Amino acid sequence: MTIRTSSFVVPVLLATALIVGSCSSGATGLPDAVLTGTIYVAPNGNDANPGTMEKPLRTLAKARDIVRTRNAAMTADITVYLRGGTYPLTGTVPFGNADSGGNGFYVKYVAYPGERPLLTGGQPITGWKVFDAGRNIYSVGGVTARFRELYVNGAKAIRARSPDLGANGAADFYRISGFDRAARDIQVASSYVGSWTSPTAVEMHFLVGWTHNVLRLASTTLSGDTANLKFQSPEGDIAFFRPYPQLGVASSGAGHCFYFENAFEFLDQPGEWHLDETTNVLYYKPRAGEDMATATVVAPTVETLVSLNGASTSQQAGYIWFEGLTFAHATYLRPSLYGFLDQQAGQYNLTPIDANTLPVGRPAAGVAVSNANHVHFERNMFTQMAATGLDFVSGTHDDVVVGNVFTDLGGSGIAVGKFVANETTDYEVPYSPADENEICTNDTIANNYVTNVATEIQGACGIGAGYPRFIDIEHNEVAMTPYTGISVGYGWTTVTNAMSNNKINYNEVHHVVNLLADGAGIYVLSNQGPASEMQYNYIHDIAQSPWADYLVTSLYLDQGTTGYTVAHNVIVNAPPSIIEHMTGTNSLSDNDGASPSTISAAGIEPAYRDIRSLTVPAPTF
Repeated sequence: MTIRTSSFVVPVLLATALIVGSCSSGATGLPDAVLTGTIYVAPNGNDANPGTMEKPLRTLAKARDIVRTRNAAMTADITVYLRGGTYPLTGTVPFGNADSGGNGFYVKYVAYPGERPLLTGGQPITGWKVFDAGRNIYSVGGVTARFRELYVNGAKAIRARSPDLGANGAADFYRISGFDRAARDIQVASSYVGSWTSPTAVEMHFLVGWTHNVLRLASTTLSGDTANLKFQSPEGDIAFFRPYPQLGVASSGAGHCFYFENAFEFLDQPGEWHLDETTNVLYYKPRAGEDMATATVVAPTVETLVSLNGASTSQQAGYIWFEGLTFAHATYLRPSLYGFLDQQAGQYNLTPIDANTLPVGRPAAGVAVSNANHVHFERNMFTQMAATGLDFVSGTHDDVVVGNVFTDLGGSGIAVGKFVANETTDYEVPYSPADENEICTNDTIANNYVTNVATEIQGACGIGAGYPRFIDIEHNEVAMTPYTGISVGYGWTTVTNAMSNNKINYNEVHHVVNLLADGAGIYVLSNQGPASEMQYNYIHDIAQSPWADYLVTSLYLDQGTTGYTVAHNVIVNAPPSIIEHMTGTNSLSDNDGASPSTISAAGIEPAYRDIRSLTVPAPTF
């Protein structure tokens, strides 16, 4: 693999190399050269300590503060070792210009060899008592935190819903009977609606085309066999009037599918939970083998665990390295407060539609980076979060995301670049800022394992990029997504914009688009010329869901796509056609074979294949 800069190519060794000297310390087994400037952190440490091996610090934030006293004139890397164990975070740990490396050297926050530190934004929930012995429901009172996800013994619990999931967690839905755009209501069978204790807390999770939408109920009116549902604002206004995706566009000929969520009355299956926000009581129905007296129950309560923000596009942070860490238990509460109307790729509609402006917003991320360069993430885990795992929002360049695991995430695994200029700009206006430093440029996303993501924002992507330039997305494995595996581009335009020279090569993408419609293994959008590539990818095992409104495909060049060479891709057990919809000029060739060399070369390279077996460390609070 190579990492490109704007003027030259730098070879990068993909294997982790902490050893920079041949002499080692007998006390630690670590090389002496690595120990220069080293700081140690441990869960049983103390922030009053000096941060040595024998007297470690306790928190990441304190280690960061000590780094600020040492990084003014660096002549070598500064390494912060985090020992294995749990590091509870009660808020975001911010990094900025003062925390950067210098003179080409990095500040590194890495796991101590052989250990797995866990940085968690979760709170433990304890004190469970039997609430209803006959139904095997437990409860705990005094839960004032608000959250939309819950984890029991490391497994995600199910927010109580109707209909229930099918066998082995298979999708199951109701279908609407109709809708009335003028009246702003949706009709469903009256048998689907019950006498719920808190009807306005109930959410309708509604699939339309390529999107998953959350609409909070305002009222239900029964009329014979039909129930008319109205919704809270703003989503109740947006849903009926946005031009795309439109209600009623369902090529399958069937009504759009949906399920209800968040009522105590839905709590009827093992693994389901409900939080009564009026009484602050949390209820849970254990799965087989779960003992609530000893179970580890975690509720995410911090939205962004770690942020890295430079002062501006011209005064950037940089040369910060994270390795071997597990980032877990980040929350995302917007759907509870405003509903969630997905526009595309997990970006959401912001306001009721007017004739001129269709703005979108960006979900939160567990780890967020902006105005920063030479930021390095390697062999980390991003897991058990409600929205995006890792987000390079804006103003980044020459960053590397290599050999990480993204799993059990509510939104996209990785997001890169702006999707719109700002939250007041129409999402179809091409993004091309006067300040080109704002464009995410020369970032590398390689050898990552992205699986079982977009579990909450189901229209999000495994890897989703807005308007990047010179991005390399290569040798990743992306699997188990409700919508598109890899998506690059926004704006639906052939007009020249911020994008060019984007590479999506040598990826293995499979078992994606397994719920929604109009997606693909790899999807691109708008003018990305010159010299963008989609080559030597292995796309396999994709099939249209019975719940999808209409078709899915393997490779999708959507509206405005221009400047791509699409060649030497292998498609197996998946839709063989490549969709080109209202595109500009692209070059397509040799995409109908089954080359063994392409199959074997695609996906995660040997040096990183061990990451597929990583497991989430159990939290200990």
